[in-house]
Amino acid sequence: MQMPLPKEDFPDNFTVFRLGLILYNHIIEMNAPYEVIANLLRFHLNEGYYPNPFYKYLSSDQKKRASRFGVSPRQKVSVITHLSKRSGIDVGCILNEFINWDLRNAIAHSDYILTEDSFRSRGEKLSSSFKISLDEIDKLITSAKAFISAFFVLEREARLSWGGFAERAVPYDPIYKGLMEVLADGDGLMTGYKVHWPNGEESYYRRTPDGVDMVNCFLSSKNETVELFVGMYAQQRSEFSPLVENGREPVYSPIANGEVPYWNLEAAVAKQEPFPAVKVSIKDNQIVQRAVDSDTIK
Repeated sequence: MQMPLPKEDFPDNFTVFRLGLILYNHIIEMNAPYEVIANLLRFHLNEGYYPNPFYKYLSSDQKKRASRFGVSPRQKVSVITHLSKRSGIDVGCILNEFINWDLRNAIAHSDYILTEDSFRSRGEKLSSSFKISLDEIDKLITSAKAFISAFFVLEREARLSWGGFAERAVPYDPIYKGLMEVLADGDGLMTGYKVHWPNGEESYYRRTPDGVDMVNCFLSSKNETVELFVGMYAQQRSEFSPLVENGREPVYSPIANGEVPYWNLEAAVAKQEPFPAVKVSIKDNQIVQRAVDSDTIK
């Protein structure tokens, strides 16, 4: 653990450790890494996406408490460990290498002292005092920093990889003929997505420096997915799409570079675009409909 501090301002040799302990707890308490890892594991297990990916795996008593106080970091790590074992991808062991819950609690409640060679705490209960050598503390803090650094490096690389597919419209929904566009920022990092419907409507999610834009889509707890609004159905539906009037051409909104996209499934298959097959639940005029498959649309 390296953190150069001017001795004239920080004469206490333990200042580096105290700052390191605060950073350690910040890393353990962060929501985003847990949520991303849990949702990736859920996708791997075909169990869908949800902003709170842990809740469904809690016991009934845990759910009651979580509804009032939220899901604790310990429970999140427990769920990730459970999903890791089921998926055969042992991500949980990485977290357990540096997370020490007694240490976390002692730091959170400022219930500790530092001696020349150890971290000491009286613990949460009588006769539960403990101490950890400063060498071990240093290893735990360094491991936590390595984890969070690796997480954000991989997160950036993943967004950069997907950002390389920006300014394209790829066939996404074979029934309604939706076209998926990856949205990216000036650095080429993926910031969201946009689905262009053939009736001129759009469904999109985008993160910006000013906040999040989420239009014509919402999070469904029932189906554990993102559901989309498609706008008005055609009165006389064409064979091309239920959103296009019979005898009329589809109308798509322009993509980011100003080009107007069009449906070309054969070209997309030939290019082998990287969008995975997904099942979405479609909404019409904010009236909930069940998830649809190709053989249910007439």
